[in-house]
Amino acid sequence: MVRALAICLVVAAAAPVAHAEPEAASPASPPGRSPTERDTRSGGVTPLASCLRALDALGVQYKKARRRGIDIGVEVKGALGGIEYRSYDGKQPLVIDCSLAFSLARAGELLRAHGIERVTFSSAYQRRNIRGTSRPSRHSFGLAIDVHTFFMGGGERVAAVKLDYEQGLGDDADCMGDPLTELGALLRAVDCQLSRSGLFRIVLTPDYDGDHYNHFHLEALPWRERGDRDPSARLDAAWSALDRAPR
Repeated sequence: MVRALAICLVVAAAAPVAHAEPEAASPASPPGRSPTERDTRSGGVTPLASCLRALDALGVQYKKARRRGIDIGVEVKGALGGIEYRSYDGKQPLVIDCSLAFSLARAGELLRAHGIERVTFSSAYQRRNIRGTSRPSRHSFGLAIDVHTFFMGGGERVAAVKLDYEQGLGDDADCMGDPLTELGALLRAVDCQLSRSGLFRIVLTPDYDGDHYNHFHLEALPWRERGDRDPSARLDAAWSALDRAPR
């Protein structure tokens, strides 16, 4: 009962708060060609067309969305990789760059393996600068999303980053470390797998700094910069992230 009340308070308190993300060396705008310029890596079709085709191959339901700063904008209309992404108030649409939608859809198999069915997010597309700088955050381009809570078992089990993430665990040889709680182990596993999956440019957690005490910041590369465009490619690095090295 106490934990359930605490989670509700976390959700209510976090909704209006939008922390600027201190990504290193983010450019003023995503570099490269126009999304309508033909790309030889995509068989001569435009980056826009090739990214949308990849979403189609993954079964993502979406509609095109035009937003300032977003290269290939989409409004997600259903689950991504079998995972529902819901804003805190349950009313805000998920409008992001197609490249981030691709990453989240592919990451669905990793989250589902832990029984995760739904995720709540605060910031996705949001025009703002990185804290303490004049450089736009990747949220400004629809390339980043902040996720706070993971729901399992029809909502009966909840892992909240603010309450359950255990800081300072793991190393290069053993990403998991030794979590003390079941939910701490789940969040650590999600962190390890997403960080090593190759699907995201960067994953920031409470271990990064105090601004990320209550969420995971997931950030994708622009589609034209990606080398992992195959929607059916295996995520071997993500699965092996949970392997423990001999001691």
